[in-house]
Amino acid sequence: MLLEKLVYLSQGAAYVVFSGSLPRGIDDGFYAEAVRELNRRGAQTVLDSEGEPLRLGVQAEPLLVSPNEREAEALVGQEFNDDDDFLTGLETIAELGARNVLITRESGCWALLRSERQTNRYRAVAPLVDPVSAVGSGDVLLAAFVAARLDGRSDEEALRAAVAAGAAATLEIGAGRFEPREAGRLISSVEVAQLEPVGS
Repeated sequence: MLLEKLVYLSQGAAYVVFSGSLPRGIDDGFYAEAVRELNRRGAQTVLDSEGEPLRLGVQAEPLLVSPNEREAEALVGQEFNDDDDFLTGLETIAELGARNVLITRESGCWALLRSERQTNRYRAVAPLVDPVSAVGSGDVLLAAFVAARLDGRSDEEALRAAVAAGAAATLEIGAGRFEPREAGRLISSVEVAQLEPVGS
């Protein structure tokens, strides 16, 4: 069974990332089932999907959910036109079950991140670059964020590293590729702002 194999393969993993569309024939609720099982076993679960697998998966309370802007709009049922829309989107996705939320977009990301007693909201904006291809840059951003958290970096440092890597990925042809030196060059130009919740 697929779930049993996944549980076996994830033993000892610090994070388990569920990303992309489910293969044909796999139930839409698979990510949700897997997230619940791995949460129970103490793994840190991350979900980056869309549509029904995302909606059901969020309800399973993953540590982090990372939709792109379009996927997040579909999940909450409204378009994001301004700062308040993004902040409301973050809150809505958290209310659906996600413990932390990262909404990726071509210009950076929005984040709702919880520490033990506090919930912080951020907007991180990438420096202007001349993109070659944005395909896979959101995946690079998420991977860099998880790597930075594994490295013990703060929210702001992790967001800065993630957005710089995502921006560097837009300068490469081929999904998921980026030049670490380019990310290092861009990191100081990433703007990270902590935001107040809507209506506060």
